[in-house]
Amino acid sequence: MVDEDIYENMQVTEAAPQPKDLWGQSKLQVVEEAVHKLQVSLQPDNASDASAKGSDSLQLLDEAQAGVRMLKDQLGNVSAAYGEIQIRLDISAARAAVQDGCCDVLTKLPRGWRFYGGNLYYFSKGTKSWDEAEQFCVSWNLHLTSVSSQAEQEFLSNETQGKGHWIGLTDRETEGSWRWVDGTEYRADASRGFWAQNEPNYYDPGTDGGEDCVHTEPTKRNLWNDAKCTLRFRWICKQAHR
Repeated sequence: MVDEDIYENMQVTEAAPQPKDLWGQSKLQVVEEAVHKLQVSLQPDNASDASAKGSDSLQLLDEAQAGVRMLKDQLGNVSAAYGEIQIRLDISAARAAVQDGCCDVLTKLPRGWRFYGGNLYYFSKGTKSWDEAEQFCVSWNLHLTSVSSQAEQEFLSNETQGKGHWIGLTDRETEGSWRWVDGTEYRADASRGFWAQNEPNYYDPGTDGGEDCVHTEPTKRNLWNDAKCTLRFRWICKQAHR
């Protein structure tokens, strides 16, 4: 069970209330009034008071500039406040994602799922054809497992308990062009050591329907063997790290 203190610390920090628009309106009004007075002052009634108007204009101009500086400073404070709020929201979203991930793992492990390398794997007890097995995984929004490394291959081999299991590798679309159904790139060079000896052997599709789906072969150190997709084996679903 997860320590309750962890959940307490993961609670979302209440965001600071957003600043109201009134302060911005009032400060803008101050600047607008100062500018308006400056415009009026620049239109002397007669030549006799032009000098006085000029002096007043300079004073009003200083007031307007001071108002602009004050407004910029407060806008900077608002920008900083919004930045802090955004950081809090990002942290809250990250905490929620971690909490959801932990709950997912804690829910699935007691049901027979296995956790390795940041991924979750489901090892079936029953048997299905390759298509039925893939459909089962899809019903969980997953796919039959891909294999990306020697370490992952060894993990899967140890967990299969001497039983053949379907994996998500097929060349149905183009004979000899293998692909992973979960979208992982198939790398022929890196995968060469995972095939059993003399596999894949591309059995003649004209006489036996072809061998377009791959399973682990327990009699061959759980290495890969291509077989007819209609055969029934156990299977492995993979939930990749999110």
